Amino acid sequence: MQVTCPNCGARYAVDPLAIGPTGRTVQCARCSHRWRERPIAPAAVVPPPPRPIPDFVIRPPTYNSGLPALATPPPKARWGQWLSIAGLAVVVLVIAAYIFRGEILAALPPEWHDFLHIDALRALFRQ
Repeated sequence: MQVTCPNCGARYAVDPLAIGPTGRTVQCARCSHRWRERPIAPAAVVPPPPRPIPDFVIRPPTYNSGLPALATPPPKARWGQWLSIAGLAVVVLVIAAYIFRGEILAALPPEWHDFLHIDALRALFRQ
C-alpha cells in the first residue's frame, strides 16, 4: 500500500496491516506533517491473477547429475602414499647398509671390492 503525504507529496510504501482496519495517524519523514490515513476499501483491492502452473519444472543442475545413479566413483590415485613408502624403504635400507657395512663387506667376494671401489671410497672419506 502506498501512502502519500498531502502536504509535500512524499510517497511511502506501507504494509496495510500496519494501518489496521480503523486507520492510523502517520507522520511524514520529509516535512513532519501528521494526518490520518484510512485503510483501502476491500473492494478496491484486486487480487493478482493466479500464475499458471507449468507443465515441467526446470531445476538447477547438481553435481554429477548427468551420470547414472549406479555409477561407481573413479579410483583415487595414491601416488603420494606409494612414493612416501618407497622413500621410507630406501632410507631404511641405506641405514641398514651403513650399520652392517662390515658384515656386507665381508660377505662380498674379493673381486667385487675392486669393482665397487669400496676401499678407495673408504680412503677418500678418512682424510
